[in-house]
Amino acid sequence: MTMVENVRNGLLIGAGPRGEEGREPWFLDPREILRSVRLRWLTVLLPVLLFLAAAAAWTQVNPPQYTASTQILIDPRGLQVVKDGLTPPDQASDASLLLVDSQLRVLTSDDVLGRVVDRFDLASDPEFQGRKTLAAEVRALVARLTGRTEPPADPRLTALRALRDRVGARRLERSFVLELGVTSEDREKAARLARGVAETYLARDAATRSDTTRRAGEAIESRLAELRGDLRRAEDKAQAFRARHNLVGTRAQLVSEQQLTQLSEQLGAARAKALEAGARMRQIEGVLAGGPSDSVNEIVQNPTIAALRGQLAGVERLRADAEETLGRRHPTYQAALVQEKALRGTIQAEIRRIAAASRNDYQAALASARTLADTLERRKADALKVGDDFVQLRELERQVEANRAVYEAFLVRARELQEQQRLDTSASRIISPASPPERHVGPPTAVLFAAALVAGLGVGLVGSLALELLAGRVRSRRRLEGHLGRSGLDAVPRAPRAMVGAASLRGTFGTVRGDGAYEVAVARLRHRLTAAYPGQKPLVVLVTAADDRAGKSALARALALSATADRERVILVDADPKGLLTRDLGAAAPRDLAASLRERAPLTEALITLPSGLRVLPRPAELPRDLVGTLADALLRSDADLVVVDLGLVGGDVVTERLIADERIPALLLSASARRSRLAAVDRALKAIGAGRRARIVVTDAGVKE
Repeated sequence: MTMVENVRNGLLIGAGPRGEEGREPWFLDPREILRSVRLRWLTVLLPVLLFLAAAAAWTQVNPPQYTASTQILIDPRGLQVVKDGLTPPDQASDASLLLVDSQLRVLTSDDVLGRVVDRFDLASDPEFQGRKTLAAEVRALVARLTGRTEPPADPRLTALRALRDRVGARRLERSFVLELGVTSEDREKAARLARGVAETYLARDAATRSDTTRRAGEAIESRLAELRGDLRRAEDKAQAFRARHNLVGTRAQLVSEQQLTQLSEQLGAARAKALEAGARMRQIEGVLAGGPSDSVNEIVQNPTIAALRGQLAGVERLRADAEETLGRRHPTYQAALVQEKALRGTIQAEIRRIAAASRNDYQAALASARTLADTLERRKADALKVGDDFVQLRELERQVEANRAVYEAFLVRARELQEQQRLDTSASRIISPASPPERHVGPPTAVLFAAALVAGLGVGLVGSLALELLAGRVRSRRRLEGHLGRSGLDAVPRAPRAMVGAASLRGTFGTVRGDGAYEVAVARLRHRLTAAYPGQKPLVVLVTAADDRAGKSALARALALSATADRERVILVDADPKGLLTRDLGAAAPRDLAASLRERAPLTEALITLPSGLRVLPRPAELPRDLVGTLADALLRSDADLVVVDLGLVGGDVVTERLIADERIPALLLSASARRSRLAAVDRALKAIGAGRRARIVVTDAGVKE
């Protein structure tokens, strides 16, 4: 009788053979991961709950922290108030960066933070005094019990330490800007403290500069009186030396030296004048000797000679006219000639007078030059006498100048420092005042819980996969195929209780239509066995297992009941030492099996026929091992279409081992429960069966899709 064909396609998934394909480890298969998660959902849920509880506890124990930040510009040059230019020239970049880094340490120093503690009274602020924890209470209780009580902590020191831990500062990259951050549970308090630290730092910086300037000024002023006395003593010593040695003159030159200089200049001028007078005298004398007079300035520029020469020219014209018109004998000519001679004589007399005057000038110039030369020689002798004294005087004057320069420098610097005490020469300033922060430090609460959820899921998933690996269960046909490196394994879903319980042996297997998932899978397995072993009459099927005795027995009775429902002649043999089928059947065999086998009696005498037509061979109380071969012969000679033998576990008894080793019975099913069987047990069973005996593996309790 054929099966009903109107079967849902979904129920046949995995029932047929599958081709060989490369497989990856099961824990890389998303479907196997989901299967493990479903099976071990508690393992996944527990870490999630723990992480969420830890996140909730963290938010309760650690309230939100707010960090307010402010930025301070540190100008390492400062202000140049009392010199040219408001800002000094740029310094070396490395030195400036070192200065800014030093100010970074000053900003977070205890000197600044301690003043902030006093300013905001943080010694009485519970946030900066620390909350009492359970561990602290336990330590205090133990200390009281042991009598080792600790002295109470200083509230100010405690607040200073807490503030130090909550303050952070850094220099922004490639700049002279310091960024200061202060953390507090109150956003307004965080902003106030950040502003307070910045303001206190600037105030302390200005006060430090003023104090340093004041101390420097006091040190300089303490030296002014001594420097003034040194200068007075040096001046008195120089003046006394000058008076004692009669050294009169300016700071740069004595009077004697000035006189030498002046005499030298006068002597040079006198000698030049004498030379000039001599040259002029010789020119005039040359004119008297008959030379030309036009090249002599004294003669040419003399007004008397010029007038006489004008008269002489008029007389010469008159004489020439008279000579031409009247002749030389005429009285007019003679009178003109006499007058001409008289004028020429007068001109010569005037030239002689000029020559005498130039001669006198020359003599006077020579006398003056000689006098100056004599005086210069006398002054030189005097200057040589005071030279050594003047050298000592100059040394004394240099000491006076050095003392005066030091005293004046100290005096000017003292005045400058006195004025700088009243000025703030720092160029540092707050460029970004602190404001209440909008968000608290760290991730938002939602992100924290989301991270806890993700971490819990991750730990749960890893834990579930690890437990699955340690458990080594079959779980699914896919996992077993990947483990064995074989494909095409058979699988049947979990059997309903009505089909595998004690009542199923005496009732109807499955539904009338035969479209149940379990019965369809069993029928397909049975038909596949028939197709795999054609010509076997009867077809003897051995059903065994590695570690799942109940699943193996359920599969054996399901195969038998399925074939019986199809009107096939079926014998179900209980060869399991535990006798599960015999126990569920609740009846003994009509005749002892051992006796029937020894007498070569028909096997039907020991069978029990059920109402469904299924014939069952119960487990005898004793089955000698020497009758196993006889039992196999009897099963192979039976009139049944299908003989299903429910064996024991592999390696559990001799009957099972001998029937498995019997090569006349090729059909061997190795049952492996997806829920209860272990992969290691399946490996041991296959190794025990041997490579020469290929067992057909059937995964029971599989999912419907498998």
